Amino acid sequence: MTSTDADVAARYGYTVDEEAEGIAEPWNTDGGNIRWIAAISEWTGKAVAWLVLPLMGILAFEAIRRSLFDVSTKWAQDLGYMLYSTHFMLGAAYTLKRSGHIRTDFVYRNWESRKQAIVDAIIYGVAFIPVMLIAIKVSGEWAWEAFERRELVIQSPWRGPIWPLKAVLPLGLALWTLQSISELVKSIRTIRTGEWEPDSGT
Repeated sequence: MTSTDADVAARYGYTVDEEAEGIAEPWNTDGGNIRWIAAISEWTGKAVAWLVLPLMGILAFEAIRRSLFDVSTKWAQDLGYMLYSTHFMLGAAYTLKRSGHIRTDFVYRNWESRKQAIVDAIIYGVAFIPVMLIAIKVSGEWAWEAFERRELVIQSPWRGPIWPLKAVLPLGLALWTLQSISELVKSIRTIRTGEWEPDSGT
């Protein structure tokens, strides 16, 4: 549950234990630590959120067409998964910035701030970011090869272009890695100070 959820609950007369729900936990914020990275993650997340509208339009169009005429379009399914995949990949950095990814807080929340930060720094610095850099390189090569070939969807009769979707993958991974660097800086700062300072910026 987020602080927005708590506000909505309060508006309808419900009370929420923020500490029990994880809202008041200091690491569970959208601050990050490098302001320009946070700004990029925020902007891209809000921008790609608008892809939900054409996605809903395509799905509704296809559902109505099948219901009324018992036929389907050649392009709706392909375009639908392309929009959804783009929304998912380009929104990953925004989700990380807002602490929206799944984590095992039932253990983590009982640790002191410095121990939490040490674990985060190890995960981001040793495991996550290096793997992401490799993934960016590999997916970038795939995307460039697909662009050079002007690759098409071969599993459907529409045969629409697939290379733009493949180009989204390294871009999304790059944005995700940038936000991970911000989280790493936040963790290192907390190791030094002993307290989470998510909104301090640099």
